[in-house]
Amino acid sequence: MNGWVTAERRHFYDEHGYVVIPEMLSGPEVTEINREFMKLWLDLVREGIIVQDNRRSLESVFPRLRDYHQSRPAIAALLLSGKMFDVAAGLLGEEALAISTSYYFKGPGTRGLPMHQDNYSVGAAPTTTCSLWLSLSDSHEDNGGVYVVPGSHKLGLLSPEPVQESRTEYGEKLGLPEGYETVPLRTQPGDLVAFHGNLLHGSEANLSGRTFRYANVTHFMGTSAERVALNYNYLLDRSGARVRRRLNAAPKLKNDTLKKDEWSGVGGNRPWR
Repeated sequence: MNGWVTAERRHFYDEHGYVVIPEMLSGPEVTEINREFMKLWLDLVREGIIVQDNRRSLESVFPRLRDYHQSRPAIAALLLSGKMFDVAAGLLGEEALAISTSYYFKGPGTRGLPMHQDNYSVGAAPTTTCSLWLSLSDSHEDNGGVYVVPGSHKLGLLSPEPVQESRTEYGEKLGLPEGYETVPLRTQPGDLVAFHGNLLHGSEANLSGRTFRYANVTHFMGTSAERVALNYNYLLDRSGARVRRRLNAAPKLKNDTLKKDEWSGVGGNRPWR
């Protein structure tokens, strides 16, 4: 346990598969993260990496930005701070390794993420992941807020089905298991939501018509993990040192199952789907 992960919060996380930590970040910290990503966004537009797609004009101009902690020290310092590692380690029960980061502008009209389990695609084995989702604006059902399925992490990893409708970004989704229910979360800037790697969760489409819903998610796994599918050769420890693990060559979900004919985002130093 530590100052952020109390015994009560750890128990809630173990029992329900998620936990909300209010006011994890201060107002100035939230502002600084959003400012750094806006600077990055301007660079990507100027360099021609972000280009408007007329099929989804606003969503394509404000895609999610993935793994720029690898090339932007200021972003790494903000998203991989000591207190973020403290939370991940406290919930994982061991020291943590950072796997991946994704920043979301989620402008009006942006699709939601269908129900999914993070470790289905990250592929940490034989353990699981802990995802730290930072609310960087007000977040609720109308503007694309997240929802969770409490207790679903105890079901293990499930097999998703193909998605045909265009309201979701992923090419696969999971159905709601019998006897479980979705719970929408309402958060404020600076709040943190931690997800167990097997927890069923997703987000709504932003139907607000006028507001962006800013957020960032960082995926962590414990140091005891032996294999991972995502960024297996570019993991980072608390000190910022690069760590490697063996490639999980048989992850549940291939990383190219995002819809290839629709905008999914840019990442690292290259366009990414």
